[in-house]
Amino acid sequence: MRGAVLTSAVLLAACTERAPLASDFVPDYLGAEITQLAGDLVQVEARMTKARTAATVFEYADCAVASFMQEDAVPYARYVRSNFDREGGVWAADVVYITSVERPRGIRVIDAAAVAAHCRQKRIPTV
Repeated sequence: MRGAVLTSAVLLAACTERAPLASDFVPDYLGAEITQLAGDLVQVEARMTKARTAATVFEYADCAVASFMQEDAVPYARYVRSNFDREGGVWAADVVYITSVERPRGIRVIDAAAVAAHCRQKRIPTV
């Protein structure tokens, strides 16, 4: 009987998962590549691990394009389309924006200065 109790305790301990650590929730930014497409179209391919949702990797892509825009002295961009993938814990975003010197119409407009400041505050790397 004593052996059965000991065996049960060992089996129960083996089934218990470790508690998550703080480092489990700190994103690991694997890089973002920016490609100038035809005209004012810009494509950002961003990759990261430990993203909670697609919105996290989307935010990383926004930070990359904001930095790119500031380097080219272009103040605005409008979101065009995005594709997301998650494989083996790595999130990938393929996002296209159209850049503009004047504030474009649209629901999802990026102000380069404001987004870059937000990214610095949240410690999200930029290109």
